[in-house]
Formats: sequence, C-alpha cells, structure tokens
Amino acid sequence: MAETSVFEQTLTLDLGALQPELRVLIVDDDPEARDYLVAVVQEAGYQTATAASGEEALQLLEREFCPIMITDRNMPGMDGVTLCKRAREGSYPGYLYIFLLTAQNAAADIVSGLKAGADDYLGKKNISAPELVARLGNARRIVGLEQALRRALDQKRQMANTDVLTGAYSRRYLERQLSLELERTRRFGHPMSLLLVDIDFFKRINDRYGHAVGDEVLRGAYRRMRELLPRSCDWIGRYGGEEFLVVLIDTDLRGAEIVAQRLVAGLAETEIGTSSDPIPVTISIGAAEAGQMLSHELSFKGLLEIADQCLYASKRDGRNRYTMTLHGDSPLTADAISAGSAGDGRDTQGEVRQ
Repeated sequence: MAETSVFEQTLTLDLGALQPELRVLIVDDDPEARDYLVAVVQEAGYQTATAASGEEALQLLEREFCPIMITDRNMPGMDGVTLCKRAREGSYPGYLYIFLLTAQNAAADIVSGLKAGADDYLGKKNISAPELVARLGNARRIVGLEQALRRALDQKRQMANTDVLTGAYSRRYLERQLSLELERTRRFGHPMSLLLVDIDFFKRINDRYGHAVGDEVLRGAYRRMRELLPRSCDWIGRYGGEEFLVVLIDTDLRGAEIVAQRLVAGLAETEIGTSSDPIPVTISIGAAEAGQMLSHELSFKGLLEIADQCLYASKRDGRNRYTMTLHGDSPLTADAISAGSAGDGRDTQGEVRQ
C-alpha cells in the first residue's frame, strides 16, 4: 500500500476532529419567521446569530464571522440576492455557505440566487425542519472540508518555511525573505545586518556523542539563540549543517555587535541539555551590514561573502568570538567577555539593544 502523505494525514485528522457546533447566521426581516428558523437550527445543535436586514448581516459577518448563513430573498432595502453578491465580495477567515429562502419555488428566483453566490435554496412557505437540518448537515461537511483544507495548506506552507530539525526558518524561506528585506533596504535606506553563526567543533560532538545527540545540540542552540534575541522582529534561519543566519532588521553594524556579543556570551555560559549529558557549546560569528555595500551591489550573496570572511577570521583567531567589519576597515575580532565598546548600541531607529 502506498504511504500516506503528511498532507493527507493532516486532512484526515482535521476532518475527524470537526466540531458540529457551527454558528449559523439567520437573516430575515420577519421576526416570526426568524424565530422559527432559530428554534429549528438550535434544536439541531447549532449556535445562531440573527440579523433583520442585509446591511446588518454584512456588519455582523465582518465583526464576528459565521460560516453558514440562511437569508430570506425578499427583504426591504437590500434583498437576499444582493446580500449574496455583497457577501461574496467580502474577505472572511473561511468559506461562507449561503442558503437562500425563496417565497416561491420559481426557477427564475432560484437561478438568480445561485448566480448571485448562494450555495443552496429552500422554499420559505413550507420549510420542512428535517429537510433543513439535513441540508445544514451537508453545509457543515462542506464548511468542515474547507476548514480542513485550509489548515492542511497552512501546515504545508509552514513546513516549507521551517527547518524540520531545529524549528528555525528554512534555507528556502531565508533566501526568499532576505531578498524582500534587501529590496526594502535599497529603496528606503533602512539598515539591516546579518550574523553568520557557526557552532564550534560540532563534528567532535557528533563523533563523541552520535548524530542523534548532535541534532539535540542543534535544536538547543537554536532555542537558546532565539531566547537571546532582544526583539521579535529579528529572526533566525538555518543556513546549513551547524550554521545559522541571524537577520537583524533596522540594525546597523554597531547594534549588530551588541547582539553578537550577547549570543556568544549566552551560549558559552550555559551548557545545552541532551539525552546523554549536558554539553558545553560555543559559537563563532561573522557579521555583515547592508550599509557596507553600494546600493546597486546590494545582494544576499554579497552580504553572505562578507559575513563568511568575518566568520573565518573568528575561527582563525580561536573561536568563541565574533568578528565585525566597521566602516570598511579590516576585520576587528573580539572575545565575548572582553569585547570593546560598541557605542551606545543604538540602531538608526533609536532603539537600545540590551
């Protein structure tokens, strides 16, 4: 038997976990008819919301979305057909399944409603409660399928953007998002810095403890770096192997040095817990800032080459340190503990990095 894909597994699980209590919006200007529908729908186990006009229904859908709507066709002001059209133009968090109630089962009325966006119709004069409940069941299954598909697609998108092993952003996402950030930097002149991070002597960890423990070290190192980043807008991608790329938004090289010092010191002072033993881990960092390059030369590849050269200098000079290139001068290396002053740590937005 062929293996089931992650997408199919997710869809199956979501469909099996669907809750029958969906909220149904009932739209009718006749209070008596509205109350009857509410009673039938609630008896079937659904929650309800009501509106006396098309305008009120649209406002309610924007404010508190209901995935199923039952609307009368003939109402003063905005009729049911117009409401269907307007509702289809809206932007909602999920699919809206629409029932249209027709006073007469005339083919023209039914066709106009379906063309306007209704999914189903019911004759209003002799509404059969069992028939309405059965059709609501169909609507629930369709809405549930759409919700399950949406969640599965969101999960696939998240999986494509996330490194499966560590939880950091993936290389693919990293390169795509960095292209957007670089374009923003080029157009508006906002600073942006990269820190290329390498776990020191990672091969020794794999050789001594095995690759499974090595994977735990990678996950632990990523979590620790994530905790050490002072702002939620900064993010980390796994560049490959034991290398990570830290992206610092609106941050010049002096601000990046504060973060680099924090990361190097933070990793060195706390061992990473594993299923074997707590393992001491240090990192080496090379930095690059978009302002180091002319606007027309600005590229992910160019920034990475600068960061990689600085990382090489950190390794050459003993590891467990960072290397920055300030204002185009030759690389300046510094131990995490004895790093020199980096100004007040402010970026061009005036934020002080701690």
